[in-house]
Amino acid sequence: MMRISEKHIKALRRAESVDQVQSALASAIQLELATIPVYLTGLFSLKQNANRQAAALVQSVVVEEMLHMTLVCNTLIAIGGRPEITAAGQGLYYPGPLPLNINDGLQVSLKALTPEQTESVFMAIEKPDYDGVLPGEDVEAAPASIPGEYASIGDFYKAIAEALARLVESGEPVFAEPKLDEQVDVSRWFPPITRLVRSESYDGKVSDLASAEAALGVIVVQGEGAQEGDGFTPIDSTDGAYAHYFKFGEIFHGKRLIENPSAPSGWSYAGEPVPLDEDMVFDLLPNAALSDYQSGTAAFFAAQQFYGSYMRLLGALDTVFHGEPEKLNDALGLMYEMKLVAQQVTRNPAGAAHPNRIAAPPFMLSHVQPKIGQEFN
Repeated sequence: MMRISEKHIKALRRAESVDQVQSALASAIQLELATIPVYLTGLFSLKQNANRQAAALVQSVVVEEMLHMTLVCNTLIAIGGRPEITAAGQGLYYPGPLPLNINDGLQVSLKALTPEQTESVFMAIEKPDYDGVLPGEDVEAAPASIPGEYASIGDFYKAIAEALARLVESGEPVFAEPKLDEQVDVSRWFPPITRLVRSESYDGKVSDLASAEAALGVIVVQGEGAQEGDGFTPIDSTDGAYAHYFKFGEIFHGKRLIENPSAPSGWSYAGEPVPLDEDMVFDLLPNAALSDYQSGTAAFFAAQQFYGSYMRLLGALDTVFHGEPEKLNDALGLMYEMKLVAQQVTRNPAGAAHPNRIAAPPFMLSHVQPKIGQEFN
């Protein structure tokens, strides 16, 4: 489970100014961004025209992670903050913990899509904050961490919403200038969100406490699923699809998730096959950086082009969230360019220093570790 240090929750509970909430949202942006290279590396490891069901599941999660980052950016803009996407992206490093001091044993690597990577990283990142039995489990899992030491990402977003509520109640003009014209209308670029927000035209813009709570609620439900009475549902209540953990569960278990009254959770991976043919997955160089490739080689030139596309994407997102939201189309075009260039990268061996490995698209310039995560108190 993706769990953060409890100190961040405590800091939000003590928050007395909007600046502290802005800092927390900036950290949340980096966290949402940090998952995208992880999932894209898995997606890019699939050979063309193979493992299509698995590819579609991973692709759908990538799109929703982009949506989540956008909703956090909209919230930050609404309370007077300024998203800095390039800085957030350049502060990421793999392998290692994700931002916000998620250090209870989850080490996140950029690797090919295998059952092991799906279970130990993808599903670990998205595992719901639920103490009962989940699909695929026969008995209740042991607590992921010592109570009071770590908190879930859902707890973190809830604490942000509660901090905003306290500030509003105290008379702080939190949403005095929400800059709606600088926020992204998510209905133009992402699949419709209607169920959770009870609106046929939800645009994801934030102008007050209620719309901020709605935006943060979408993020939690799409990632983890939701409580349903005394039980739990794997269904993402924003669109009726499964939440991320269960999409990845279908890849790991190799079957669709279906209702099963005889299973402890009421659900089981016993539906139609979701095959993952590992012979059609490139054995990518793990945690690739541009510096891994020898200058002058075909792998280096392709990897250099990919890293350049990634940096342009981050820069384009800065442009979007710095007042030109209509340019999100340009950023999405760069994501498609990255896919095409990634195919060029994976046509090459990783080099003599990495025998039997295929070159992987690099999301890092080198293996010099930057400081990751943003602290707030």
